[in-house]
Amino acid sequence: MDLFKKIPMTFEGKDYEIRVLYDDTTINVAAFLNNHPANCFRHQLKIPKNFNVKKLLRTEAVKELVEGSKKDIIEKRGEKLLKVMH
Repeated sequence: MDLFKKIPMTFEGKDYEIRVLYDDTTINVAAFLNNHPANCFRHQLKIPKNFNVKKLLRTEAVKELVEGSKKDIIEKRGEKLLKVMH
């Protein structure tokens, strides 16, 4: 996957990075901490073949995926999921 954008975010003294990655049929948005996935959540948009993915990257739909990834961190969804899994 190619990197479209990195969006910095600080929460509770930790510096996160929201990455927007894409290929011909998928846009993935995920949070990273210290260059590793911050949690087990990914926000994904599947795109039909023969559609211009780069055109879609600058839309409100992708911005909403980024906001969802930020919300995962703020609401500590990853930590809550780990508690259920153990």
